Amino acid sequence: MLQPVSRQSDLTLEPDQTPPRPANVSTFAPLGVPAFRMIWIANLFANLGVWAQSVAAAWVVTSSAGGALLVAMIQVAAALPLVLMSIVTGVIADNYDRRKVMLFGLTIELLGGAFITLIAFLGLLSPTLLLASILCVSIGAAITTPAWQAAVNEQVPRNLVSSAVLLNSVNYNAARAIGPAIGGLLLAAVGPAWIFLLNVLCFCGLLAALWRWKRAVLPKSLPPERLWEGVKAAMHFVQYSSVTRLVMLRAFLFGISASAIWALLPLLAHQHPSGSASLYGYMLGGLGIGAIAGSTLVNRARQRFGSSRLISVAAMLLGGVMLMLGGVDRLWLLFPALVIGGGCWIAAVASYNSAVQVLVPDWVKARALALYQTALYAGLTLGSLLWGQLTEGVGVHMALLLAGALLLLSALLFLPSRLPDLDASGLIEAPEVHTERPDFEFDPARGSVMVTIEYRIDAEHLRDFARAVRPLRKLRLRNGAKRWSLYRDIVDRDLWQEVFLVPNWLQHLRMLDRMTLGDRAIIERVTALHAGNEPPRARHGVSYRSSRHANATLTPNQTEPPDEPATAADATSAPWPRRDIPTR
Repeated sequence: MLQPVSRQSDLTLEPDQTPPRPANVSTFAPLGVPAFRMIWIANLFANLGVWAQSVAAAWVVTSSAGGALLVAMIQVAAALPLVLMSIVTGVIADNYDRRKVMLFGLTIELLGGAFITLIAFLGLLSPTLLLASILCVSIGAAITTPAWQAAVNEQVPRNLVSSAVLLNSVNYNAARAIGPAIGGLLLAAVGPAWIFLLNVLCFCGLLAALWRWKRAVLPKSLPPERLWEGVKAAMHFVQYSSVTRLVMLRAFLFGISASAIWALLPLLAHQHPSGSASLYGYMLGGLGIGAIAGSTLVNRARQRFGSSRLISVAAMLLGGVMLMLGGVDRLWLLFPALVIGGGCWIAAVASYNSAVQVLVPDWVKARALALYQTALYAGLTLGSLLWGQLTEGVGVHMALLLAGALLLLSALLFLPSRLPDLDASGLIEAPEVHTERPDFEFDPARGSVMVTIEYRIDAEHLRDFARAVRPLRKLRLRNGAKRWSLYRDIVDRDLWQEVFLVPNWLQHLRMLDRMTLGDRAIIERVTALHAGNEPPRARHGVSYRSSRHANATLTPNQTEPPDEPATAADATSAPWPRRDIPTR
């Protein structure tokens, strides 16, 4: 499903359902969509306010004789909730109205910003209260972020999603650099309290834009997944999704090394002979200019080098920038280096995000993005702690040199890795018709379901069949099956049985709803090798535990029947219907 597959299908598509071809659209094409444009502009001002506030926060801590570790703790407080909460909020975003989830999270962020503003105007601002307030704001961000990112494909057509993701990355990363530059100027002119107030006003504008956004919420035939059930489904998906695992691993290692440039830049500016709040703002402004300039080149660079090679080149260049920051004090060299660093940062982060946005199906998109964000921010958090602690002993310049060297090394290690082309045509939803409900009473949320599909394969097609079922196994497990096996009949050697278990009947129905065109193409490759006159025969069985009257047949001295036989001998003589079958 996550690799490029044939789009051949037995589905008859309406003209407006035809999978969109990836187009060489302009980076700024999504801004032509009114809903996206309105939210993007409001989000730009909100991000500018956040990062202007970050400068004020960092400078308040630095000016109050806070050490390098305390300064680095600002980034830890900003990232920790995203690490701990994202998967839970991702489950919520995949199962409920994403617009309402975003409004709730943004309200929490607004309240946290209002508290910072209040204590600043009352003269009660201290590093401890400041960190506590930033933590509160970050909790709201952890609620908002998965829903925010997964809602991109609800704001623009599918063939514009990659460009929209890039524009959102430009928005965030440009604001991350330009906002502190504005913050540095305002800090010298009016003080931190007014910067905190500006952030609150910007968030009010974003809330208003989201409130005005009216989206069609399609009715769901199945109840939402329970929280723990949704978490397990996400983990199961990642286990069998090579794209998601690779992105998470690379983003984590990238975050550990690259975090140094954000965590230590205020200290580098403060220790410079001409150090001031304005210098810190100018340095981050260089990163912002680079982010904006780099965004115009990312699509062309991705088409030329591929996502994996682009990420590696960007990481190596950013590592070189960090080495220069650690070894050079001359401003006329540092500013161009920071411009290059900003372009490299956005090229890497936007490519990570686009890979998950485009190559992951909608049913698990928010959770996959949440896990990617968790990996990235876990790296940023651990890296900030590492480089902050290391700076106490070896100094800012040596810490930057070590971080740059580590980033270069990790980029070289992942140079041979490959991500698929960003083509979402195989992820068009193509749900199967729901299996007919059993005609006896049972609990659809209890027990398990065994699905058996029988294929008749001629001897000359065995090799092709073996190749075709490998992706089929991953498809079943990725979409919700907890076990999968393939059996060959010992008498009728042409008869093969695909057997997989699903946790319950509701999960079985969800698996049918999760099918995409890419999934259907994989199934069709296997079905095309079936030699019988009739289609492959599918059987469905529900376990004894799903029966509403299971306990009624037990005597007072009996216990509930076991889920599965303990031994192979028990399998033939067990008095209770088997729920599971052995797997390879």
